[in-house]
Amino acid sequence: MNFISIECEELFLDYMNPNNPFGQKKDKRIENWTSLLSKIPSLENAKSDLLSGVIIKGKCNGSDEEAIENLLSELLPWRKGPFKINNTFIDSEWRSNLKWDRFLELDLDLKDKTILDVGSGNGYYAFRMLGLEAAAILCLEPNLTHFSQFLAINHFIKTNKIRMLPERLEALEMKETHFDVVFSMGLLYHQRDPSKHLNSLSNRMKEGGQLVIETIVASNEYGDYLEPKGPYASMPNVHFVHTNKGFMDLAEKEGLKVISNSTEVQTTLNEQRQTKWMPFKSYESAVLETHQDITVENFPAPKRKFYVLEKFS
Repeated sequence: MNFISIECEELFLDYMNPNNPFGQKKDKRIENWTSLLSKIPSLENAKSDLLSGVIIKGKCNGSDEEAIENLLSELLPWRKGPFKINNTFIDSEWRSNLKWDRFLELDLDLKDKTILDVGSGNGYYAFRMLGLEAAAILCLEPNLTHFSQFLAINHFIKTNKIRMLPERLEALEMKETHFDVVFSMGLLYHQRDPSKHLNSLSNRMKEGGQLVIETIVASNEYGDYLEPKGPYASMPNVHFVHTNKGFMDLAEKEGLKVISNSTEVQTTLNEQRQTKWMPFKSYESAVLETHQDITVENFPAPKRKFYVLEKFS
């Protein structure tokens, strides 16, 4: 049986070798990642709880417990999570469960749905989608560190309902495959051409399908969007941070209507921070120490929001 479609299966032809899951990708770290992944111990009778988190439990001896933690720590930085594998708790930079809780408030049914998760990171959200009984999830994530982390976590979960390609959507010649739900979380403000991004996502939706966008929104004083023309909250490559009105107008121009949305939630040091598993600069370097409502570039601090869209009939 094909994974979603024959076209999807063909996308994975370069990545089918279990001894080289990176296909033709070029990166000096691949040899080390491949060796590391091959050394991760297995768990006996492993069971996964993907509804309340990404929690994996199984039998192994004490030395294997230590090896699991040591090997997974070599894959840092862990941006998305948390993950729990027996006694190993991967306390990622982002407490992604908080964003997922906000998504759940939208009450979007994922049961038996085919899903495209664009810019999926290490697959944390895809595992949570599987916890809601999604039928199949195709993840696209060009960052090979995140791809390696997904392979490591799925070594324990062993699901064939989630598959990840280390590719960008724009690089794939996908024409015949359409999905019930398409996700783009934390990508829109990095796009030089936001309209093109929405169009690419819309083209992958089934008739009657839904598009989930999670993004930073600017305050209404900026009109349609804030254009930093430099770093924003210490993030490079932020081009347009749309206001609510600006996003609605952008969506309408692409033939999309917003059918529901979440409240805006400001990012805090409780949700994004430096940890043992992500020991580099984090949100504390993005906002003023004495005024965390203001970024270090003197912009309003990021507020994030979900939108659920459908095509105009």
